[in-house]
Amino acid sequence: MQRKTLLVPFLGASLAAALAACGSDSKASQTTTPVAEAPATPPAAEPTPPPAEPVKPPEPPAPTYLPGKFVWFELRSTDVEKSKAFYGQLLGWQIDTQEMSGAKFEMVKVGEKGVAIISAAEGKAKSHWVPFVSVNDVDATAKTVEEQKGKVVTPAADIPSIGRYAIVADPNGAEFALFKGANGDEADPTMPAAGTFVWNEYLTKNKKQHAAALAFYPAAIGFTAQQMPMGEGKKKMNYDMLMASNPGGQVVPRGGVAAAKPASLGGQWLPWVMVDDVDAVLANVKTLKGKVLVKPHDIPMVGRAAIVADGAGAPLGLIKPAMQAQPAAQPGADPAAQPGAAPADPAAQPPAAQPPAAQPESGAKKN
Repeated sequence: MQRKTLLVPFLGASLAAALAACGSDSKASQTTTPVAEAPATPPAAEPTPPPAEPVKPPEPPAPTYLPGKFVWFELRSTDVEKSKAFYGQLLGWQIDTQEMSGAKFEMVKVGEKGVAIISAAEGKAKSHWVPFVSVNDVDATAKTVEEQKGKVVTPAADIPSIGRYAIVADPNGAEFALFKGANGDEADPTMPAAGTFVWNEYLTKNKKQHAAALAFYPAAIGFTAQQMPMGEGKKKMNYDMLMASNPGGQVVPRGGVAAAKPASLGGQWLPWVMVDDVDAVLANVKTLKGKVLVKPHDIPMVGRAAIVADGAGAPLGLIKPAMQAQPAAQPGADPAAQPGAAPADPAAQPPAAQPPAAQPESGAKKN
């Protein structure tokens, strides 16, 4: 009942509205035919805008290279296990066996950073270190090495995602490697860590080898030879430096050339590693079946140094710098990937400053 009551006034109101729309005169409504209005034209649809082009990510910075810098080191040992045990305990290196393309090698790390590898020496070769020097063009430099009376030991080849390298030898027979990393070279550290390589020195057996080295490396690699005075009075001598220019144009020392003492060390490259206490490290050498080749000694304004050999006979320099080098700022770069089947973890590199082996005991050249 309530619903019916409510519908009555609603229907009445609707009817009244309809009559008002058609007119209240019944006669007019019978003779007049209403004109139907044309439907309104709908507005034209706006054109669909083209999809926005995806925003391209910024281009990564171009790799930065430091030609002439020694960026990696490889120990070729006649007894890998002896070398591995010796250096692991003496220097605290973390050394793990890794494999790439079926070839096994020992990766040397300081903390989480790769600094070198240890691999087996080939043929009748003695244990020796092979330093890798950064060059602009491996193939072109290898050709120049041959033109300068050196030789190519291992032809240029690519290591996927790592870089391109070649193993060569100078006229004296000393092996080293040419390398161009896929990701550039790491900038020189302001404060090198203990256990990392801080210098590289070429040791010569005699004056003829010495002269040959000073002629070869500038011509083949682009170094500039420069002498640094050392000592005073009767101990005054000159140390031969190998200089290179960084991208900013600054000339920095990258290595040295010195007469070997003992002479048996001549004809090879000798890397130098930073340690916190030379004497403390040397106290463990004999226990680890190594040898002290040059006793610890102080080099004025350079530091305290010594040379040791592992159980397989490979020599290595140890140095505690007298002061930390403060090289001029150099353009940074993504860490260079390492050659010799190493992962793209870069090796730590020396500040371009103090030549640790400029001491009389290692045979610095006298006037």
